Parts: sequence; structure tokens; C-alpha cells
Amino acid sequence: MAKSEEREYTVDHDAAVRKIRFLIDTHHETVPGLAKGIGVLPDTIQDVLDGQSHVSGALVRRIADKFQLPMDFFSAEPVADQQLQVKTPEKPQVRSTRAQRVESKPKPAVASPSSEMDEVRRTQKALIELLIDKGVIHSGEWQARLRRTRLSK
Repeated sequence: MAKSEEREYTVDHDAAVRKIRFLIDTHHETVPGLAKGIGVLPDTIQDVLDGQSHVSGALVRRIADKFQLPMDFFSAEPVADQQLQVKTPEKPQVRSTRAQRVESKPKPAVASPSSEMDEVRRTQKALIELLIDKGVIHSGEWQARLRRTRLSK
């Protein structure tokens, strides 16, 4: 096993927990298996993962040795003095999910001449069928009128 460096590292708790979970997932390790491998009780690791206790440098060093990682893997990056100032997070802007209004008035759909003629034909046919059904005109009379109209064109 690779021995980790003796240099002291600052360990960010949240980052260390995130990286321990990452190692457990990627190496298909269990908490009891990891605890047995580094010589601690499973409850110790579980308490750290659950946030009930802080991660210690010794625990991180043991985990780093088990997975043959440098301590830099767990160390927190040094924070500059300028970055220490707490910034208030920007509030997300609430945006409407409604469609935006359109300034121009919608133009009515213009029916094509052929569709208008089809509509006239259907209406005329329905009217003639009604007249024939009511006995106002006979079918033969209507056919004779149609022939006369076609011949006069």
C-alpha cells in the first residue's frame, strides 16, 4: 500500500463525505467492508456519512491508504481571503409559463376557392335531397333541370 504523505491537510467535511461516497460506489464497496478494510467500526464511517460526526484526518488517511490515493484527493482547496466573504445567493427570477401576448391580430384563415366550392356543392346537394324527400320536387324534374342548365352554358 502507498503511504500517504505526512503533511497536514485541511479536509472539508462535505467534500470528504462526497468523495467517500464516490469511492464506495465506484469500487462497489460496502460500509462494513470499507470499515473492516481500514480497521474501524462500521458505525464510525456511517456516522460520518450521515453527518452525525465530523470526518477526522486519521480516517481520511486510512481510506486514502486503502484505495492507494494521495491525501490531496480529500483535501480542501485553500480559500483566498477574498473568497471568504459571504455572498448572498441570487434569488432565481420567477418567469411566467404563459405564452407571451402577440401584438398583431390573428388573420382569419382564408379558405381556398376549391374548398368553398365543395362546401357550396354539399349544401346544394343536401337542399335538393330535402326537397325531394318532402315531395316538393321529383328526382326526374331535378335531373331535367340540370340537363337544361348544362346545355345552355
